[in-house]
Amino acid sequence: MKHDVESFERAASFVRRTVYSSDPGGVGLRSQFQALLAVWLAGKAGATRAASHLEACSASTQEAIEQESRAGSFDPYQHDPKLLLLSRVAMRECGIDSPALARFSCEIAEATRMMRLIPARLSGVVLLLEVLNDLPTGTTSTIDLQLRAPDRSLLRLDPSEVRAICNQIAASSLFGLRPLPARSAARIRSQLPIMMLQRLREYDLMLGAVTIRTLKYLGAGACEEVAQAIEYLLSQQQVDGRFGFYAPELSSGMELQNADLELYLPVTVSVLWALAEVSVRGFSLVGTTCAPTRAPGRRTTPS
Repeated sequence: MKHDVESFERAASFVRRTVYSSDPGGVGLRSQFQALLAVWLAGKAGATRAASHLEACSASTQEAIEQESRAGSFDPYQHDPKLLLLSRVAMRECGIDSPALARFSCEIAEATRMMRLIPARLSGVVLLLEVLNDLPTGTTSTIDLQLRAPDRSLLRLDPSEVRAICNQIAASSLFGLRPLPARSAARIRSQLPIMMLQRLREYDLMLGAVTIRTLKYLGAGACEEVAQAIEYLLSQQQVDGRFGFYAPELSSGMELQNADLELYLPVTVSVLWALAEVSVRGFSLVGTTCAPTRAPGRRTTPS
């Protein structure tokens, strides 16, 4: 499948201009974590210009975290834990670590140590904790990696339910590093391409991109529908690098304080991730060496 490095470069450039070109203190941490993930993803996809900016972006985000920490307003539990841990992985790749994120990692690791059965939704968190070498050893917690298919058609689920299923698959497959049992994945894999095309037809680029990644994790990333979806997503990139043409929605009353941060940034990050997963040969978010079926001192349930 086509791998267009320039698309990654332009997307990362848009993200940097949107989040880091002005005073980072004026941009919320959630947007900074999203931007850092985008720059990191682009670099891992071969965008060398984006990769050269990772250290500066990491330092800027670290300073913003420290500012909130000094003010007593930084609450890591207001954010998606995987986004925080991925941000810390990205920062550490260029030699920067955040004491506040390190404390958060240790707290989450200690919480999982106390669990007898770690639910599938947290298995991706456990993987990232292992990447960060923050998992406590000597425990016998069991990681539940079973994939539980919904008892009704995906086409009857609302978007939030579809996203929950996709998140479960990402966690159970450890971001695609662990093959899922064919029997439990077959029904979802057969219906998800239809759902993916439906979401894209309704111009839900974020959920469409999430379903593309999910199909990759299910081993169906090379199917014809995914190839068509990738070409469609590439056609939705604007000249300045952002993804999505939302002028009709914005002009018809979509109420946003900052469309770049609240709409175009999360859409661009989601599309970038999908493009990297599917179109970059051998792409792995956290590396092929981090694909345990058994975390240190932990067991996984049999598939």
